[in-house]
Amino acid sequence: MIEAGTQFEHILKLLDDESPQIQKIVRTILLDNSADIILDSKIHKYNLSEESQHHLSSTLEEIHFDMVTRAMMQLCKAQLEDIDLEKAVLLLAYWNNPEINIQEIVTNLDEMAADIRKQLPLSGHPLSFIDIMNEILFTDWGFKGNSEDYYNPENSFIDRVLDTRKGIPISLSVLCILLAQRIGLPMVGIPMPAHFILKYDNGEDEIFFDPFYEGKLYSREECVNYLEQAKIKNKDEILGGCTNYEIVARMMRNIQLVYSSYMEKPEKSNQAEELLKLLDTFFK
Repeated sequence: MIEAGTQFEHILKLLDDESPQIQKIVRTILLDNSADIILDSKIHKYNLSEESQHHLSSTLEEIHFDMVTRAMMQLCKAQLEDIDLEKAVLLLAYWNNPEINIQEIVTNLDEMAADIRKQLPLSGHPLSFIDIMNEILFTDWGFKGNSEDYYNPENSFIDRVLDTRKGIPISLSVLCILLAQRIGLPMVGIPMPAHFILKYDNGEDEIFFDPFYEGKLYSREECVNYLEQAKIKNKDEILGGCTNYEIVARMMRNIQLVYSSYMEKPEKSNQAEELLKLLDTFFK
């Protein structure tokens, strides 16, 4: 765990020290607290001198992927049954762009959920909840599937989806899940072949819908037919929903594919593959 505020601030100031041993100690502390540093953004709240801030930024840049790798490991160890979906997608966003402000993203999601909650009825059929949520997300706020630039890597990262209002099936589904968790709507991901949709499931009612196509509704029969056409045998298992690990792993496979086949960025592709292997060692 991260050191208490004042102690940690003093540790950060040691980055000015030219001693290789001191530098090694500070880097070790940074790596040991990777998840807290990245996800809580605590490191940016300390009153550091301009020189200390420069050394900190330089050090974080040098150990960026090591920080992400260590943070991913810490997330996996924190919940051995399943990974925390929100923290995992925020970590992937930081991996893609270390300049993002994690707390701003979380606050944005909180405010979006609060706006949706205000417009939901206190009671009624679950379909009315889904209809209102879809109307707000896809009509009022303009979120949509990016069919015109599907293989743009920005479609896979939560910060860019929030900024551009565009995404691919799984990233738009993740956005809906994160909002639904805040509102208290029971929602799970449905890993269809070559697609990804959502299911509202309160134990009595189930509603399948598609965030990539602005919340289009599907019956269970339509979903079963789709799976039969794809010659999928474990239809009930798929329609039962998937784990957070399966969602994150699928997102990372998409990212790895984009960087290896469409963007030709071997370093990013290799890093995505390394993170996926790490994730698999805990949950596969």
